[in-house]
Amino acid sequence: MGGALQSPDLDAMLGIVRSTTFVDFKNALRSWHAPTQNFVYADKNGNIGMISAGYFPQVKSGQPWLPLSGTGEADVIGTIPFDDLPQAYDPPDHMLFSANQRVVTPNYPYYIGTSLDFFDPGYRADTIYHTLNQAHHLTIADMQHLQQDTHDYLAQEMIPKLLTAISNQPPRTLQERQIISLLRDWDGNMSTNSVAATFWIAFGGQYLYDTFHPWWQHFQVPEKQDNKLAITPATGSAASVILTEDLENWTLHDPQNAAFSLPNGTRRVAAEVMRQAFSETVVGLADTLGNNIHNWQWGQVHSQVIPSLSRILSLGTVPRPDSGNSRTVNAADGAPIATAGPSWRFIMDWGSNQGIGIYPGGQSENPVSDWYDNQLNTWWTGHYYPMYTSKQLTTIPGLHTWTLQP
Repeated sequence: MGGALQSPDLDAMLGIVRSTTFVDFKNALRSWHAPTQNFVYADKNGNIGMISAGYFPQVKSGQPWLPLSGTGEADVIGTIPFDDLPQAYDPPDHMLFSANQRVVTPNYPYYIGTSLDFFDPGYRADTIYHTLNQAHHLTIADMQHLQQDTHDYLAQEMIPKLLTAISNQPPRTLQERQIISLLRDWDGNMSTNSVAATFWIAFGGQYLYDTFHPWWQHFQVPEKQDNKLAITPATGSAASVILTEDLENWTLHDPQNAAFSLPNGTRRVAAEVMRQAFSETVVGLADTLGNNIHNWQWGQVHSQVIPSLSRILSLGTVPRPDSGNSRTVNAADGAPIATAGPSWRFIMDWGSNQGIGIYPGGQSENPVSDWYDNQLNTWWTGHYYPMYTSKQLTTIPGLHTWTLQP
């Protein structure tokens, strides 16, 4: 269950380890080809940097996120030159971060991918940016809190719009009245004991379904032939993830967008669809979880497993109620059972020369080893282990020495 590198270029990795400057670090990555990764740099002198290293294929013509011609007109003609790869060193705002979001602006001259087929939509990055931008002096404890953050940035944007939309619609049931009260007080955190979190996820799927599914039916989108195109109240398909970004943009900035209307010409605006989705969501949750909303807690419907690298179920963990979702910094990607999330958590304080870290499993890949899952509970509860230098290790009682043989 311990972490494993995916066929790295050994020369590049050794060069990174031996680097003493950003120039060394950057030059070492010239021999890194695949998979593409965001590499971050920091040193005790306060310098920081980041490079998105690897091969980003370029084609003769067309947009690679769309179907391309097979006639040769869209053949791969090379990759982005190394010196033109996305990279930064000591930026003016003194911060760099990556949560798998697109790291370039629309003016970037090369095709590098979209959130449709490569990059994360960026909600985790929004939370990280907000945290770092508001801070003046970050401690190890602050960074621990950020790595454990379960705030859903999209909820922060959308819930106020929902509350405004339903403000002139009297609650029809006790559950509707209770949910409205909870949403008004909700901090946006996807905590295991949060009822508002459960409602928010269910509402998001229903709102998207009520907006787009009439159009899917009208244009006879082949959902059964390709489930990535499916639009259902239970979000999770590729289409749902991408359309959520459009729905967010229109709700916030273009609430009269034609997409909210029906194909038959019936005019609707965002607020009307939100009101419809709100009532349908409350009814749906009551049908599946019961009328007592205290049973609607996020941990009741959302859990996480850590699968083994072999994908043998018995070698992974059993599902545990879990916080977070795919949009939170402490990610839990997948529903209702998340199977992906933070692996190696690490924090380094150059000022005190202190580092801490944790794996979600253990140091060994051998399931009969004592070190196969010995760090699991520490990881799950958000704790870390101190990282020692080789000199410090010689003074620690009970030291274990591993000898690696080819």
